[in-house]
Amino acid sequence: MNQIVTKNVVLTLAEAARFLRVSKSKLLNLAKERRVPAREIDGEWRFLRQALEEWLRGKPSGREIMLSQVGVFKDDETLMPMLEEIYRARGRPMVEDQEDA
Repeated sequence: MNQIVTKNVVLTLAEAARFLRVSKSKLLNLAKERRVPAREIDGEWRFLRQALEEWLRGKPSGREIMLSQVGVFKDDETLMPMLEEIYRARGRPMVEDQEDA
């Protein structure tokens, strides 16, 4: 059982740069611009190897998936009647009275 498990391997900036074969400064800039999956912890950057592999494959992140769906219902004619029915079933108004706020 000498298999190398890479699923949850956390890399430092230097290790991640070596893995991606880019300079540390280039990777640092990408991380600060949120263009690669990374986290800053106490002033030091950490990278999940699996997230970097998915990023390299072009697999969208959860954030990218959510942003791609923003506005999907914008022109849906059934949205407002559906929302009205949901609020009516809950016994709540769609808009709260401003005096109660």
